[in-house]
Amino acid sequence: MLTAYIDESLRRRSDDCHVYAMAAVIVDSTDHDDIRVSLQALRIGKSPRLHWREETPARRLAVTKTLTDLPIRGIVTVYLHEKETRTERARRRCLEALLIELDQAGVASVLIESRSPSQDHLDLLLLMGARKARVLSKEIRVSWRSSHKEPLLWAADTVVGATTWWLDGCADCFDLLTDQVRVICLE
Repeated sequence: MLTAYIDESLRRRSDDCHVYAMAAVIVDSTDHDDIRVSLQALRIGKSPRLHWREETPARRLAVTKTLTDLPIRGIVTVYLHEKETRTERARRRCLEALLIELDQAGVASVLIESRSPSQDHLDLLLLMGARKARVLSKEIRVSWRSSHKEPLLWAADTVVGATTWWLDGCADCFDLLTDQVRVICLE
């Protein structure tokens, strides 16, 4: 059974379009435990999780290199938008496109990093609307969890972080992932 773990990244750029991106890391259920162990081993000290923005450039590279050795693949949806576009609109565009891709890829279960109960509810409303419009099947299960409780969300955080940094001209980490990750730019 395939499960996808989703995280997002927002880059506000003063001199250009803003970037909203969502990454799904797809994992076979037989590999979950081994991948969790590999990711947990990357934490430093008592840090409860890995987080792209909190890591040094050298650590980002080390974490990304670890991902290249793991049995994962990723899909990233990217929405470049004007400053006036609301963040929730950009999120909806990325999330809907990503869920449709995952559904078509045969993913049975999706776990999205939780933001807050009210924001998770907005995602749920999008999910219900997509099912009602029949662009998303009813078979795919979606739930939300804190990244402090699910290390596989750290992999999605790394993939989406590497992608947004690549879009800003820092390609070191993303270049390592090109064989495992597909990027979809939305209009």
